[in-house]
Amino acid sequence: MNFSLNFTTRNLVPRLHRFTSKIAVDLEPAVISALEHATLKPRKHPGVVRPNHVELPKHLNDTLKRIAGDHPIKKLLHDGQQLNAYIKSRHPPPTQDEIENKKRIIIEEVNAKMPLDRLATLDEDEAERWRRKRDLEINKRLGQRIYAWKRIDYGVYESLVYAIARGAQEYAVLKRILTELAQRDELFRPRSYFDFGSGIGTGMWVASELWREHIFEYYNVDRSREMNEISELILRDGHENKQISLRNVFYRQFLPAIETNYDLVIISHTLFELENKEQREDVLRNLWRKCDGYMVIVEEGTRRGSELVNEARQFLLEQEQEGHTVAPCPHDTICPRLRDLADRTPCNFPISYVPLRLGSDSLADRHTSLYSYAILKKGSQSDSSSSWPRIVRPTLVRSKHAICRLCTEKGNLQEVIFTKSKHGKSAYSCAKVSRWGDRLPMSLGQPQIKPESKESEEPPVLA
Repeated sequence: MNFSLNFTTRNLVPRLHRFTSKIAVDLEPAVISALEHATLKPRKHPGVVRPNHVELPKHLNDTLKRIAGDHPIKKLLHDGQQLNAYIKSRHPPPTQDEIENKKRIIIEEVNAKMPLDRLATLDEDEAERWRRKRDLEINKRLGQRIYAWKRIDYGVYESLVYAIARGAQEYAVLKRILTELAQRDELFRPRSYFDFGSGIGTGMWVASELWREHIFEYYNVDRSREMNEISELILRDGHENKQISLRNVFYRQFLPAIETNYDLVIISHTLFELENKEQREDVLRNLWRKCDGYMVIVEEGTRRGSELVNEARQFLLEQEQEGHTVAPCPHDTICPRLRDLADRTPCNFPISYVPLRLGSDSLADRHTSLYSYAILKKGSQSDSSSSWPRIVRPTLVRSKHAICRLCTEKGNLQEVIFTKSKHGKSAYSCAKVSRWGDRLPMSLGQPQIKPESKESEEPPVLA
């Protein structure tokens, strides 16, 4: 397996401006009362998202080891590392406009180096050779600067490598996302599940853990027949002749034409595999029509992954069938990180997990995966907590204060410095113990900004 990696990760951190500001916060009255009467601990306030650390259930760990069989462990792990690196480096296919813009810039560069007016000084043969040389230079530079996208084809071995390398990681990501959904809507009882780009079935594993008694149909779509086969084998605990424990599990390689609705629709780690924006929109439109409850979109927590998730979210919110954002955004406007062209940091969230244990010599320390996601729901907004701000970077706990970087209901990024004296014991206690990805059960007032110096009057920039 050769996964070429032509990608350099750069941490582009926007310039920070120091400001002193006082922001009024209004903690939920029920939370204040519960904290004051000691019926609720700050670490368990209603905005906390669990779990923070996920380990693959033993039966799934054993099943994946069984499926690995006699394959050399070191080779599986090595190829898995290559696959992970390649997936994290991926870009979506370039648009025709992007290609034309880069080509225009390259032609200008080549014109400066090889001016066209030189043709007048050459005879016909020399001019033809010169044109060919010039065209080769243009195509060479274009090839270096345009991302060479291609779909990943998963055969039998590639599907196995994917299961070993990414099974625990994707299970952890989806466990956190779907657990948040279950916590936010305790009355949600999905009877049907649809997964486009289902892969080895990690979404189905989590959904069956959370709602096994309620789901009567699992519909999985993946273009790779081998992926579908390994997904089904995992449900049989790695034994081909063992009966599947879940009821009504279906596999297809293409989206069905029949218009059946599903309570829970998932598209996870799949948008990069679609060959252009038009195809992404066609798939999303189709899935949104099938959705009769919640739709979950998940990608790698890279800048490009975050962009694809937000592109999908905005596209769905603009459809005729009304819907709204459930998570992570407390708003339905454009992501503030994408709106600010100077901010190249993605909207992402962490989950700690233990990779698959293949043998005594394999690494099983905690790893952290960054992911981008969106949960959308059909219909109008009815959740009274939907406007709670979400923590979008690690909370900085300092002496007698805690600094939270928040995404707010107005679609802005806001830094709040919590102290007991300014915001009260209850609000400070909740902020101090909250983590990246949690929500704070409160509303924020307008910041009263006072610059520390007269040199700058720009609004604060959030890292």
